[in-house]
Amino acid sequence: RKLKIMKKTFLFLTLSTLVIASTFARDISEKRDLAGFTGGLTLNTMGLQKNSTYSNSKNSVKPGGIVGVNYEHRCKKVFAIEIALNYINKGTQQLIQDPSLNRSYYRLNFHSLEIPVIGKFYMGKKKIFNLNFGGYASYCVDLQSRTKIDFKNSAITDIDNKENNLLKDHNPKDINGQRPFRAYDAGINVGFEFVSKMGLGVGARVQQGFVDFTNPKFIFNDDKKVLHTNAIIYMLFKI
Repeated sequence: RKLKIMKKTFLFLTLSTLVIASTFARDISEKRDLAGFTGGLTLNTMGLQKNSTYSNSKNSVKPGGIVGVNYEHRCKKVFAIEIALNYINKGTQQLIQDPSLNRSYYRLNFHSLEIPVIGKFYMGKKKIFNLNFGGYASYCVDLQSRTKIDFKNSAITDIDNKENNLLKDHNPKDINGQRPFRAYDAGINVGFEFVSKMGLGVGARVQQGFVDFTNPKFIFNDDKKVLHTNAIIYMLFKI
């Protein structure tokens, strides 16, 4: 079901881009230096190892978003390198499963600034498609949590608790000066893009982090390794 949603979303973005692109009469195919803007949807923590926040929970995909600016330098027409600055919402979500509950979950939102460096290989005669690969580093500027418990029995008060600044205020250090979560991440990106000659396009990218975002040095941590793993679907505009 989740794969069908991703396919439908990507098809919608592609068709929308093609319709909008037909209204423009600009051509970027001969430009070597391009500035760009991106915006899209992220689906986070796919393939996540289980982190036992709740004994009756299971991992699920957490939606998020991404927006950013970038600079791309094209070496002839085949290869290009891109560096970007993005805001990205990463994180994890666990569904709490109980016969007495409607849809309930525990969620962590890592609101992060990210710098990816991407190599792009343009293909085909018109060079409007590219495969891309590269690395990224990111830093979380605000970690938020949300615990939502929706009881089927309307006589019981539902729970909807939200907390901000978990890297600071609401998660104090242990006796060794360690906090339960890490703010930084680094990993790789692999993706595919369509970029029209008018500069409009769509892309899809898989992102795998290599840094455990739960701190294994925190004295109360059960040390189950948890990595950021994201699928990203986005629209782009080059000028």
